[in-house]
Amino acid sequence: MTEIEEFLKLRKNLYAFLYRMYVEEPPHELVEDLVNNRFPIPDLKPLNEDMRDGFEILRKFMKASKEVDEVHERLTNEYTRLFLGPGGLPVPPYESMYVDGKMMAPSLLRLKKDYRKAGISKSKDYPEPEDHIAFELKFMEHLCELALKDRSCSGKYWVLQKEFMDDHLMKWVPDFCEDLYKNEQSDFYKGIAKITKGFIFLDKDWIDEL
Repeated sequence: MTEIEEFLKLRKNLYAFLYRMYVEEPPHELVEDLVNNRFPIPDLKPLNEDMRDGFEILRKFMKASKEVDEVHERLTNEYTRLFLGPGGLPVPPYESMYVDGKMMAPSLLRLKKDYRKAGISKSKDYPEPEDHIAFELKFMEHLCELALKDRSCSGKYWVLQKEFMDDHLMKWVPDFCEDLYKNEQSDFYKGIAKITKGFIFLDKDWIDEL
């Protein structure tokens, strides 16, 4: 595998990890890994400050977690309260809420247009609108996968990643992560918020440099 391919695979895996953190409550298997100290913590030296802080928070959360079922129930309840409701969401995971201040707003229409440009449309089985943070992270993972097949840090798929980063992710995800970090009592989601924010800034730097 070439250096470029390794780089694209690293980015793809990080986007896949973050997508999994937001698409639904943490699965029981993940909680088992956390409680039993099997959750992989990367080498923190190459990462930026937010990512280092986030993984350190997760490390401490793992040490403090003892009972799998209890932790799984707690994280499921926290995910529901944060991202599902009922009632007003303390941290709405939607681009339109941050960019326009309401759901189903012009930013969602622009987002759908950009998805179509990449040949992507939402499955009827996916219940959330396309501006959910999980959907946007999954889209970047998909573009990384296409760039891997193309074996290039140039061309169509790289341009689409740069445009999506500048036109969408950078416009709201850092603020969303700040709100998530401030709102949540659980160290798990505090850590995820820090990792997400740090990676978005790190990936923007990578994209701009390349």
